[in-house]
Order: sequence, then structure tokens, then C-alpha cells
Amino acid sequence: MGIRKIEDEIDLKEAMKKKAAELQIKDMQAKASVEKFTKDRLRELAKKHGVLLALTPELREEVKELQKKYNIPSSKIITEQITEHDVLRKFSKIDHEKLGMLAYQRVLMSKEETGGIVPLSEVFELVSTGILKSNIQIKDVKKALKLLKKSKVIEDLTELDSGVIMVRFFPIQYTGDETKVVELAKEKGLLTLEDVCVKLKWSQDRSLRALESLEKSGIAKFRDNIVSEKQWFFPSI
Repeated sequence: MGIRKIEDEIDLKEAMKKKAAELQIKDMQAKASVEKFTKDRLRELAKKHGVLLALTPELREEVKELQKKYNIPSSKIITEQITEHDVLRKFSKIDHEKLGMLAYQRVLMSKEETGGIVPLSEVFELVSTGILKSNIQIKDVKKALKLLKKSKVIEDLTELDSGVIMVRFFPIQYTGDETKVVELAKEKGLLTLEDVCVKLKWSQDRSLRALESLEKSGIAKFRDNIVSEKQWFFPSI
């Protein structure tokens, strides 16, 4: 065996060792990230969002305690972190139940920005990433969310007069958006979109979702004023 060939084999072995070490570190970091996230936010999620993460066996007792304390149904306990690869079965067949849970977990992570009330089109954008980008359509996401509603994981899918489908992922007491808008409306009994954006420091999209949700439930009444801005009245306040 020549010296060059021996050197090449040594280099190859060193490269393989280095790659194995890198993969091991990444695996450890991923596990540590899940554990840290779970421990740091488990109680906060239970209290503020009505959701529990039971991702590791060590947390089962604590999860049981929090479930009882906050009266959280079993359907709101997440037992695994769903990835894009979990959603695709062999031959690119879609596991719609796991697609729904992937959407649920991603909305949960962005709940502070969205309030937990999200248009179907935005839910599609959240999950249409990586290997799913060219493998799912919006109809798949709609089917997945219907399964979540049937199993009582999410609250509702509502079609607005405009044809837009809004998805409410959490009960009102856990989104809090409608409650905050109603509290704001108590000052003068009516609100404009600008009122909500400025006083609650929300985006127009988030403010409009909350107002339209209250309109759909009959709490708010919409009036399009040609002279002034669009207004929402709150007759019961």
C-alpha cells in the first residue's frame, strides 16, 4: 500500500470521526433544546394557553398535576414534536392528522403575534415549508384542521362573508384578543380598526381578526361609514 493511499484513508477516517462527533453534538443540542423548552414553559403554557407538552417521560407526573389544576382536556396534551418529515408517509402520502398537529404547534409558537386566530391561508404558509412545500395544498391543511376540530384540539373554523376561512386554535379565555377588544370598547361603545391598532399596539391583521371574530359572534356590529373610518359598535356594552 502506497503512502498516498494510507494518508487518504487516515484523512477519510478523521473526516468520518469529525462528522460523527458533529452529528452527536447536534443530537444532544436538539434534545437539550426540547427539554429546556419543556421545563421552562410547561407551566406557562398550561396557565396562559391551556396546552400541555408531555414530550419526555420525566414530565408525566407534572403534566398530570397541571392537567388537573388547570382542567386541561387530554386532547390539548402534546406528546410529540411533529416535524415536516413526520407528515409525509411513503410515496409522498400525507398524514393529515400529523399535518394538523404540525400546524397547531407552529401556531402555538407564534401565538403572541397572531392571538391564536389565523386565516387558513396563513396556516398553510406556516406549514408549507421544507419538504412539504411542494407536497401539500391548502385543501390538505383544511382537511387536517377539520380533523383537529373533530377531535376537539382546536376550537373552530369559521367562513366569513368575504369567503375567508378563519381558524380559532384556542378558546377565548386563552387567546384573550376578543376580551381585550371588548375591554377597550367599554370606553365609548364603538371602535375603529385604528383604535385597536394604536391602543393595543397590534398589527392591522391581528386587530381585524379580533373585530371580525366579535362581529361573527354577534357581540360587535359593523358599520361602513363613508365619511369616517369603518366602525364596530358594541350594543351590549
